[in-house]
Amino acid sequence: MASAVNFHLAENSASNIIRRGALQFTKKNKTIQTPACLTYSLRGSVPHLVADNLKLLPIELVQISLEQFLEQKEPSSFKFPHGLHKYLHLENMLLFCDIRDPLKLSPVSFNTDKYLSVESHGGVRQVTPTLWAEALNIYRPDLIAAMADTVTDLEAKNKRIIRSVDRSLRWLDENLAKAKELDIPLFAHVLGHTNIEERARSARETAQRDVQGFVVNVLGLNHDQIPTLIRATVDNLPQDKPRLAYGLATPEKILEGISNGIDLFDGSYAYKATQKGRAITLNLWDPSFAHDFDPIDTSCGCNACSRPHTKAYIHHLLNAHEMLGPLLLMSHNIYQLDQFMAAI
Repeated sequence: MASAVNFHLAENSASNIIRRGALQFTKKNKTIQTPACLTYSLRGSVPHLVADNLKLLPIELVQISLEQFLEQKEPSSFKFPHGLHKYLHLENMLLFCDIRDPLKLSPVSFNTDKYLSVESHGGVRQVTPTLWAEALNIYRPDLIAAMADTVTDLEAKNKRIIRSVDRSLRWLDENLAKAKELDIPLFAHVLGHTNIEERARSARETAQRDVQGFVVNVLGLNHDQIPTLIRATVDNLPQDKPRLAYGLATPEKILEGISNGIDLFDGSYAYKATQKGRAITLNLWDPSFAHDFDPIDTSCGCNACSRPHTKAYIHHLLNAHEMLGPLLLMSHNIYQLDQFMAAI
């Protein structure tokens, strides 16, 4: 059976660590040019935006965090029979479903060989391979990530790191069999935390499985360690499959990731900047913008800049706690992040 996802590197990228490529979703007849950012979501909604706003933005691949839907023992979303695209009114988008939120991988109670602990609005939940498969069958996303026993403690002992790699490989085999049965492409997490040898082992073992891509998580790790840890991972991965990174969200870190062989990024920077009242790096809470009647960026084609809405107006909206303020900033930040990636 042909894969629903194919990845092709540009000719001049095949032998380089810095890559350009195309991630093709054959069932949807859509292609994502890489490097690229996913669009971050909260409980399936792109923060601050509604459907009409999304139509005006270059949004193609939305990241969904499963833990945000497990507020009840029997999630209400499981009762909807028409899949996650219709449930979220994102029929024209591609959906990538992972269990944890890439913006805040909060430490929760311990994991076991039988389940993964996650944090939901209803408290800590236990995700088993059976529950993971049930969600996959009901939601039918375009792409899904396997279960992973991700270590969140920076002081974790090697014994804990080794156990997380072994456990995740066992889950991967079980998840992969179910994903193949349902014909949904799967990305595998490559683990190892701060242990270079375990990063390499996890990459080698995972690369032997028939997955469509890899997730490289460096969320919360010390910045000085990240390039070495990424290279220990990607040096042991095949060239012809895409790599998605968590924890490289800012423009500077995205460039660092690209220079170390990463193709896809979690895209949470647009949301984090918006929450701080920033248009990328411009802090519109600053009182100096109270009488600035220019748009944020005269060359920007987003809804906030092309109307145009002035910096003074957005500054006023923020101070008045009007919903339109974050809406305009989120629109601008998503648009600018897309333009940034396209220009690389």
